Amino acid sequence: MTSDDELLRSLLTGGPQSEPRTDRILDAALRSFETYGPRRTTMDDVARESGLGRATIYRRFPTKGDLLTGVLLREARRFFAELDEAVAALPTLEERLVEGFAVALRISREQRLMTRLMVVEPELFLPHATVRAGPLLAAARGYLAGRLRTAQRLGAAPADVDPEVVAEILVRLTHSLVLTPDGHIPLDDAGARDFARRYLLPIVRNAPA
Repeated sequence: MTSDDELLRSLLTGGPQSEPRTDRILDAALRSFETYGPRRTTMDDVARESGLGRATIYRRFPTKGDLLTGVLLREARRFFAELDEAVAALPTLEERLVEGFAVALRISREQRLMTRLMVVEPELFLPHATVRAGPLLAAARGYLAGRLRTAQRLGAAPADVDPEVVAEILVRLTHSLVLTPDGHIPLDDAGARDFARRYLLPIVRNAPA
């Protein structure tokens, strides 16, 4: 099984290059996990869904745990890639932060595997999303802090803002809203953008180092 440190490094570095058969296996596993849940999915199910032999799957993923890890890592990389794409054309840090907050919440709401796990297998999902979520939160913090540092180098963000602290605040807030969406903060796109303008932009502009 992959350690937490290895998971974090893989998320931050982007992981290995895409390979057609591996992608085919991961696509099949994702569909099976979304339909049946990881516990009820067998390697035989994935073999049938992918149209590949068991030996081919086991060579790339020796255990179902390794396969689940592969699926989750790829979904996390897709999340970061989609987030980057959504804000790439926006000219200012403020606009990217506002849109990024709204898009991050939307992507999380629409993530079928996470939604499925929270409903049908919470005992499997919740430890990794709470007490064992450190590596994932660190990866998200590193992603956002890196972009804040880039903005500082370009003069687009205040130099006296600590990127790690600001990123930690924003990541933990988003993580909490994803896990417990019911509350006073609006989570639709328009509401999330308005919330970000009112309450998150001041953190980026005024947070002391």
